[in-house]
Amino acid sequence: MQKFWKLEKQWIFGALAIMLAALFWSLDGVFIRPKFYVLPAALVVLLEHALGFLVLSPFIFLSRFKIKLLKSKEWAAIGWVSFFGGALGTIMITKAFFAAMDGEITFATVVLLQKLQPIFALVMARLILGERLKRSFYAWALVAIAAAYFLAFGKTGLRLGEINLLHNAAFYAAVAAFAFGSSTVFGKRIVNHLDFKSTAALRFGITGLLVLAYALLTGGLFKISAVTGSQWKYLILIVFTSGAAAMFIYYYGLKRVTASASTILELFWPFSAIILDYFINHNILSPVQIVAGLVLFMAFLKIVLGEKSPKFEFKAKARNGLGRGARLGFPTINLDNDQIDINYGIYLVESEINGKIYRGLLHYGQKETFNEPASLELYIKDFVMEAPGKIINIKEIKKIREVIKFDNAEKLKAQMNDDLLELERS
Repeated sequence: MQKFWKLEKQWIFGALAIMLAALFWSLDGVFIRPKFYVLPAALVVLLEHALGFLVLSPFIFLSRFKIKLLKSKEWAAIGWVSFFGGALGTIMITKAFFAAMDGEITFATVVLLQKLQPIFALVMARLILGERLKRSFYAWALVAIAAAYFLAFGKTGLRLGEINLLHNAAFYAAVAAFAFGSSTVFGKRIVNHLDFKSTAALRFGITGLLVLAYALLTGGLFKISAVTGSQWKYLILIVFTSGAAAMFIYYYGLKRVTASASTILELFWPFSAIILDYFINHNILSPVQIVAGLVLFMAFLKIVLGEKSPKFEFKAKARNGLGRGARLGFPTINLDNDQIDINYGIYLVESEINGKIYRGLLHYGQKETFNEPASLELYIKDFVMEAPGKIINIKEIKKIREVIKFDNAEKLKAQMNDDLLELERS
C-alpha cells in the first residue's frame, strides 16, 4: 500500500506541477508580455531564452554523460520541441497577440484558434506515444476543452462576425496551437528517457540558437538597443516565472503524467488568467464564465485525483546480450527497445512467450554504471531463452522503483534480491 501511494503521489504532484507552470504562463500573457509588444517578437523570444539558458545551463554539465547516451529518436524529439514548441510556437503566438494589441484583428480570433492545442496533443499522443487512457478521461477532456471556450468567451460572447480566419494572425495562432500541442507529446518522449532538469536546459539552449538565427535574418536582433531598462527587468522576471522556472516545473510534471493529461491540465492557463483578472483588475465574471470555471475546476480535480498513468503493453523481439546478468546470477532476456516510449524504471510484468504466460521483472534504463545506452531486459525466474528472435508480449502489472546507480556488483545483487521478493509476493 505504501509503495502504491508513493507512485500515485507522483502522478498527483506531477499534475499539480503542470498547473503551477500554467499559472505562471497566465501571469505572462495577462500582465508581462504586453510590456513588449512594441519590440520585434523574435527579439523578445531570443532574450527570454538566452537569459533562461544561463540559469539552466549547469544542469547540462551535470547530466552530460546521460545526454551523450541519448539515441537519435530522443535527439529528434529534442529538436522538434526546441523548434516547434520553443522557437516557432513562441514566435507565432507572440506575433498573433501583438497583432491583436495593434487592433489588426480581434483577440477572439487568436484565442479561438490557439485553443485547438489540446486537440492536436490528444490525437498525437494516441498516434505517436500510443497513449490509451480510460474513456472517462476523454469525456472529461472534452468537457474541459468546451469549458475553456465558454470561459474565454463567456462575457463578450463568440461573435462569429469578428472572427477573421484569413488574417495572418489567425495563421500564427493555428501554427502556435499545433506547435505547442505537438511539443507536449515529444516533450513526454524526452522526459521518459532524460531527467526533467536537463530537458528544460536543452530546450532553452537549442531554441535560443534557432531564434538567434531567425532574429539575425529578420533584423530583429539589431533592435536590441530599443529594450528599455524596465523591459530588461521584466525579462528577468520572466526567467524566474513564466520562462525558465515554468518550463523547469512543467517538465517535472510531464515526467510523471501522460501527455494527454498534461495538455488538459495546461488549460489551467485560461482558468487562472480569468481568476487573476478578476482579483487584480476587478473585471467581473459573467454567470457563464462562473459556471464554465467551476466545470473546468471539476475536470482538473478529476484528472489530478481520479486518473493515473495507464499500464503499458507492447511487443519486443528477443536478441543476444553480453551475458552480464547470468554472471551476476540473474540471467535476463535482452529485448529490442527502439520503439518503446515508457519511463525508465523497474516493472513487475506479465510476458507471453510461446503461448505461455510468465511473471517477471522488466528493467528499462541505463546500465548500473550509467555509462552505456539504455537497455530493455526481462528476468523470469528459472527461465532461459533458447534462441533470440522470438517476439515477446509484455504487459505491465505495476512499477516497482526507479533505475538506481550502484557502486558495485554486490549492492546491485542485493537490490535485485529485494526486487525478486516483490515478484514472489505478487
